[in-house]
Amino acid sequence: MNKGRRLFFALVPGREVGDRIEQFQQSLVVSGRAARPHQFHATLAFLGMQQQESLPVITAVASRLTFRPCSLVMDRIGQFKRAGVLWLGVSKIPVELLDFQGSLVSALLDAGIGHDRKPWELHITLYRKMRKPSPIMHPVAIEWTLNGFDLVESVSAGNSVEYHSIEHWKAESQVI
Repeated sequence: MNKGRRLFFALVPGREVGDRIEQFQQSLVVSGRAARPHQFHATLAFLGMQQQESLPVITAVASRLTFRPCSLVMDRIGQFKRAGVLWLGVSKIPVELLDFQGSLVSALLDAGIGHDRKPWELHITLYRKMRKPSPIMHPVAIEWTLNGFDLVESVSAGNSVEYHSIEHWKAESQVI
């Protein structure tokens, strides 16, 4: 029996932004499991387990959407205490990104694609299974220019998970 694929839409930082996030991550003194830098991402919509047959519908939904380039500043640290997660987030989400995320969720609903309906919190996980937060949280301000989004698959790999981009959609070019 086909178990399906665990999928989500995400923003994936490029190398330069990923390196800056990693430098900040390493500056923290945290008792927990550090997220691997090449796995950094900010989830836009978590789809959960999806059958292979639904993949063309999912990619068609994404292909019909317009992603407008925008920038944000990752300047906020937070925790999901019950899950033991320390994350890096933003104080202000650009309106273009809020609009896109809302359009993505609406389009998934219209297409009958299930997704996690918890309120969206833009964040990048820095640590999991955190037992004790860092006594010192350095100020942070990492600028990130968003130029597209990905459909990502979460794959079990031993005692951890790996994320593999299935498809990438570029931001629409703006003519000024």
